Amino acid sequence: MKSQVRLLRDKELEEAAIIYTSVFSGSPWNEPWSINTAYARLYDISKTPGYIGIGYFHSKNNKLIGFIVGNEEQWANYKTFYVNEICVLSNTQQTGIGTSLLSFLNELLIQKEVKEVYVSTERGQGKPERFFEKNGFVTHESRILMTVNVDEI
Repeated sequence: MKSQVRLLRDKELEEAAIIYTSVFSGSPWNEPWSINTAYARLYDISKTPGYIGIGYFHSKNNKLIGFIVGNEEQWANYKTFYVNEICVLSNTQQTGIGTSLLSFLNELLIQKEVKEVYVSTERGQGKPERFFEKNGFVTHESRILMTVNVDEI
C-alpha cells in the first residue's frame, strides 16, 4: 500500500475521530465512543503543550488510515514523549502502518532530542501489548500506573 506519513493538520482531527470511534467501539475494546466524544478527546490532546500528531495517509486518495497523537514533556534533565493514542483502521492493522507511525515519530523525536517514549495500554488485550513489545517497548519495572475513582478520594 503506497502511503504518506506526515504531521496531522487540525482539520484532520475530525477524520481521526471517525477512525478512533470505529476502532475503539469494536473488539477487543468495545468502548462506548461516539464521534463527538472521540473528537473532543483528540482535540483536547491537540491543545496540550508539546502536542505532536502524525497521520498515515493513502497516497492515491489522501485518506487517513491511522494516526498517533501525544505530547512531549520536559523532565529535570531530559524530555519524554507520551503516546496518548495510536489508532489504525481495523481492516488495515498488522500491515506495518502502526510501525511506520512509530518510526516517523522516532525520527522526529531524535531531532527534538527527546530521550524516552512511553505509553499506557491494557494488559491481556493481546494485540496491543504485543504490538508495543514488537516495536521495542518494555514494561518499566520501576514505574507503575495507579488510578482511583474520584468518588473514593
